Amino acid sequence: MAAAGANQTFSFSKLSRSRRVNPLTPTAAAFQSCAGRKLEICGGAAARSRFVSPIKAMENSRREFENRAAKRANGAANQSLVDSAAGDCGGKKTVEVGTVGSSTNIAWHKCSVEKCDREEMLNQKGCVIWITGLSGSGKSTVACALSRALHARGKLSYVLDGDNCRHGLNRDLSFKAEDRSENIRRIGEVAKLFADAGVICIASLISPFRKERDACRDLLPEGDFIEVYMDVPLQVCETRDPKGLYKLARAGKIKGFTGVDDPYEPPLNSEIVLQQSEGICHSPAVLAEQVISYLEIKGYLES
Repeated sequence: MAAAGANQTFSFSKLSRSRRVNPLTPTAAAFQSCAGRKLEICGGAAARSRFVSPIKAMENSRREFENRAAKRANGAANQSLVDSAAGDCGGKKTVEVGTVGSSTNIAWHKCSVEKCDREEMLNQKGCVIWITGLSGSGKSTVACALSRALHARGKLSYVLDGDNCRHGLNRDLSFKAEDRSENIRRIGEVAKLFADAGVICIASLISPFRKERDACRDLLPEGDFIEVYMDVPLQVCETRDPKGLYKLARAGKIKGFTGVDDPYEPPLNSEIVLQQSEGICHSPAVLAEQVISYLEIKGYLES
C-alpha cells in the first residue's frame, strides 16, 4: 500500500521496517485522533492492562510482604507469652515468699500492665483525696459534689464514704476505739487500690487521729495522698446535726462521740483546707471547685 504526496511515494511497509516504533509509546497522530476523548479509550483494554498489571503485581507483592511480617511479629509475641506461661507452669521460675503481718508464705505477683498504663488509658492520675472533719462538717456532701464535678469533666472517680463502707466492707466493726482504727485502715487500703487502678478515689470519714491518717498517707507514693480538712467549727456542726448524733451524745446516749467526749485532732499540714470565709458557708459545688483547682495545678487531671 502506498500514499502519494508532493510527487513522492512512501511505502508504509518500508517505513515500519526502517523505523522501529515502540507499541507502548503513543504517537502524535494517536493523540490527535483522540482529541477530546479519554486516553484509555484510545489505548484499549489490552494496552491498559500492560500498564496496570505490573503495578497491581507490585501492590500484591508489597501487601504479601507486610502480611508475612505482621504474622512473624504476632508469632514472636505469642511465643513470648507461651514461654512465660511455660515458665510459670513448668516449675522453671523461682518465687520468693515471705511474711506480711499474719500472712505467711505469700509473694507479690507483678503484672505487665501497671498504674501508668491505666492512667494513660483514663487520661488522669490515680490519687486519694482524703476528706476529714467533724460529723456534720459536710464531708460526704462535698465528696459527692466533687465526684459530680469530676464526672462532668470526663474523669473517673469513686467515693468511699465512712458510713457506706460500714454497710458492707466494715459491717463487722463496731465503734469501739480498736474497730474505728480498723475501719480507717481498711478504707485506706481500698483507697490505695483505687488509686493504683488510675481512679481518683475520694475517701470521706471523720478519721479523728493524725496517726491513723498519716498511716493511710504512707500507703501511697509521695503526693498521691491529698488531705482535705473541713474546717467547720463544732458549734456549726452541732447546729446542723443531720443525723441527730450530737443530741444523743449530749444526752449521754452515745459514748465516745468525736467532738463531744472524744477528741478530734485537726490536720497540721493538710494539702487543702475548706472553711468558712468571713462567716459565709460556701456551697458544696464551690468547695468542690477548690479541690478541682488543686488537682489541675498538680496535673492529676491528665495522664
